[in-house]
Amino acid sequence: MTVDHLELADFLLIAEAVLELPAKRIAEESDLTLADSALHAPLARFAGEDFYPDFATKAAVLCAHLIKNHPLKDGNAPVALIATIEFCQRNGYSWASPPDDEDGANTANVLLRVAAEPRSDDMIDRLSYWIARRIGRPAANGHLNTRTP
Repeated sequence: MTVDHLELADFLLIAEAVLELPAKRIAEESDLTLADSALHAPLARFAGEDFYPDFATKAAVLCAHLIKNHPLKDGNAPVALIATIEFCQRNGYSWASPPDDEDGANTANVLLRVAAEPRSDDMIDRLSYWIARRIGRPAANGHLNTRTP
């Protein structure tokens, strides 16, 4: 599967919009190496095979790495969410907020849990299921799972 990934310039423009700060200032005050690493994490390959063949898992890896790498001084979780939504949309997936999340509190709680717990396969799997539900696609096991991270 060919994936249209986000570049560092995309990340900075998203951060600029979310944080309402100039991209130049964000770039000066951030660790762009950590951001770049997170942006490329979903593209990992081993022996010519995608390490994350399922798209929802790729999106979860992107989101989790942007949060856990902590490239920005502040605002890593909201920037990670918008970057993940953009990543999904660029690859032909629409994003739907949960029907019970009009104020965004449930989504914020998901991102706070990702930030609080250690990065693990289980955390990525739970985030992948949550993202699969947002993009209306089955998770790797072929089912829309009702679990949330």
